[in-house]
Amino acid sequence: MNRTVEQPSRSVSFLLRQTSEGQTLGIVAAARRRWRLIAILAAAALVISTAVSLQLPNKYAAEALIQVELGRPGAQQAAQAVTATLEGSAIVESEARVLRSNFIAQRVVKDLGLEEDPDFAPRPSLLSRLLLRKDRTDPEKVTERIAKELSRNLSVTNDSRAYLISVTYTSSDPERSARIANAFVDAYLRNRLDMGVASAERTSAWLQEQIRSTRAALDQADTAVEQFRQKTGYIEGTVNAPNLAQQELRDATTRLGTAIQNRLAAEARLARAREAFAAGSVPSAQDLAGAPVVQRMLEAVETAKRDFQNVAQMGPRHPNYLNAKANLEGVEERLRKEVEQAIGNLEADLRTALGDETVLSGQVDKFKKGVIEAMGRETQLTSLQASASAIRERLKLLNDGYAQAAALAGMKSSTSQALVRAQPNTIPSGPNRAFIIGLSILGASGAGLCAAVLLERRNTGFRSATDLVQDAAVRCLGMVPKIDGSSTAGEMRMFDEAVRLISASLGWSRSSLAPQTLLVSSAVPREGKSLLCTALAKSLTGRGHRVLVIDCNSDEDDQQDDRVSLSDAVLGDQRLVLDRLGNSDLTVLRGSSGGNLRDLYATTAFSNFMDLARESFDLVLIEAPPVLLFQEAITLAHHADATILAVRWKQTPRDTVLAALQRLQDQTVRVRGIILTQVDLDDHRHDRVVDQCYHYSQYRALYERRARTAQTAGSAPMQIDLKAS
Repeated sequence: MNRTVEQPSRSVSFLLRQTSEGQTLGIVAAARRRWRLIAILAAAALVISTAVSLQLPNKYAAEALIQVELGRPGAQQAAQAVTATLEGSAIVESEARVLRSNFIAQRVVKDLGLEEDPDFAPRPSLLSRLLLRKDRTDPEKVTERIAKELSRNLSVTNDSRAYLISVTYTSSDPERSARIANAFVDAYLRNRLDMGVASAERTSAWLQEQIRSTRAALDQADTAVEQFRQKTGYIEGTVNAPNLAQQELRDATTRLGTAIQNRLAAEARLARAREAFAAGSVPSAQDLAGAPVVQRMLEAVETAKRDFQNVAQMGPRHPNYLNAKANLEGVEERLRKEVEQAIGNLEADLRTALGDETVLSGQVDKFKKGVIEAMGRETQLTSLQASASAIRERLKLLNDGYAQAAALAGMKSSTSQALVRAQPNTIPSGPNRAFIIGLSILGASGAGLCAAVLLERRNTGFRSATDLVQDAAVRCLGMVPKIDGSSTAGEMRMFDEAVRLISASLGWSRSSLAPQTLLVSSAVPREGKSLLCTALAKSLTGRGHRVLVIDCNSDEDDQQDDRVSLSDAVLGDQRLVLDRLGNSDLTVLRGSSGGNLRDLYATTAFSNFMDLARESFDLVLIEAPPVLLFQEAITLAHHADATILAVRWKQTPRDTVLAALQRLQDQTVRVRGIILTQVDLDDHRHDRVVDQCYHYSQYRALYERRARTAQTAGSAPMQIDLKAS
């Protein structure tokens, strides 16, 4: 039974290398196979591009150069406060964009009067020509259309390393190219001049207006200061010379301080005098320095006390004692009265000091109010003066700005000049016919290559054993070259060698044949399995083996031939039939697929017949119907020792083959390998895949020589009835 799974014998690294080479050389192989398509497209492109390029008129280019001069950094100190200096390359690029603008192009149209030029004048439409009437065109639209046409033929470039702008115009007339290029330069320079004059006029007018308004504001500020002085009568002072109110306040404050000191001194003297008098003693002479009588009375009291001390020893009854005592008491009484009078004088002095202090305090308060009012007036005056000073400073700046306006305008912008004028050039600058032809050929070749790749991608068939291993994971038992009635003897020789290689891959190179029962099927019809079965049978019979071929791919109702019917052999005397058929080396039984006897292969009789066939023949080949179309292929596969699939080289889609393998696997049928049939050696050599068919193609002459030698020796190659197969 079919239970063995054969794995590919090639190493994994070798297969991976072949896969990588196949993917890398896929485009090259597609180009080699479709080289005729690519050559036809390239030739057509060559003819068409040559014809078109010869019809194109010559183009002449005229170039003019403009130099952009930037402001010098030495004069930028005043300008730095107004604007930042732009980078030189940015300024040059800005000027180049101005040259490319539609405004400059329209100025050129008007300067040269191109609206009246017949080469630029609008052509009447087809309807107008048929109706014999003139089109009414707007002059502005005509100018804009001509300006756009000029811009299409204009090239403005600038070098970032130099302050040069190249203006190039291309047309079919060298004189016209030079004239229009110079007109663009002139229009650009004139536009720069107009912009500079307009900018200077706007700046001057603005500065004059600002100066007039600032002067009027300054006059108003000075008038307000003078009116304030006249209204308030205020005279401002300085740090070293304060104003009158401040001087009066300072003097009054000084006098008030003196009065306060006098009052405090009077209060102190009065308090000490009262304390001394209350204690029964006499105030000090310093406190009573203003009372001379008290001083004399103090001296008299001292004298009376000395006299009384002198007569105190005489006794209290002595007249001198009494006189001295009376004298002392009288003097003390007068002293007390004088002290009281002196204290009264001190009280009067204190009241006077308090009065002076009160008067001076009132004056100081009055002067303070005056100073506060003066400070408010001074603040108002200072504010008015500060406003006038600010306006005066702004007026000074405006005058300076007006004086420097022209210089600053020159520093902020760039100045340009025509360095080289355009001259007519008699050598054509275009079209580059060689480039057009080469580009057309290259494009057509690329399109042909893309078409070749797409056509190759549409072909999803298997091309080599590597594809089978990579996509189907099934071993490739061999590749059979394509043969037909016109094939040479060498090609038939290669076909024989391919069939022998398949026999060796199946293990039939030894004396015993194993597997003894082989089923050959395909995914769809016309895969070449009939030719393969016939070739295998012929190859084995040539080695002396007896082979039974069961053709299950035909219908009994549709085909009538002299072959023995399989149903007669199975349903009749099986032993007798096999003994009668065993006398021949090659026996073919005609079976059926999808006919009335479609259930014959699932019967016990057929199983017994297969067992007897193995005993009677060395090899039993079963040609089964397509796997995807008939179920009998699955039933027959269970009677075989091994199953192989015939796949048509590069024709059978891969998905179809994979679906057939999946169906066999789902039915527990293991496929030993796949055989690629009908390989076109001429087409295969373009794949650049090194396999057996590659060597067949490379050594075709060797096979032809061997075939001629064999024919001379009387050994003919294997004869196969291609029509019957």
